[in-house]
Amino acid sequence: MITIDGKKYPLWSQFVERKEEWIGGILEEFGDGFSDGGTTVITDITLEKEDDDVYFSILGKDFSETFAVDCGGISGGQHEDDWLHFSSICSNFRIKRKKDVSSSETVKELNS
Repeated sequence: MITIDGKKYPLWSQFVERKEEWIGGILEEFGDGFSDGGTTVITDITLEKEDDDVYFSILGKDFSETFAVDCGGISGGQHEDDWLHFSSICSNFRIKRKKDVSSSETVKELNS
């Protein structure tokens, strides 16, 4: 479990410690007024301190999603198989594990 400044982060540690399950999967951002949204391949997952906040990040080949852990989280309504939805003050996005992505789906998702 990741500890930063004496505080443990069990939820976010799970993603970082098991990032290999997600790397190669899909990150999809929904348009939110700041961006048009898009789809990319997950390349890394991190939990890091910056200034006074701790940030959870899902890094993608073409873009990334980052939020302070006290301002975002896993969405309450998980209504799609294989997808995990997140929301924060600035964005809404979802991710899919590598094992749940077929090669044809990856091509389709990234070219749409």
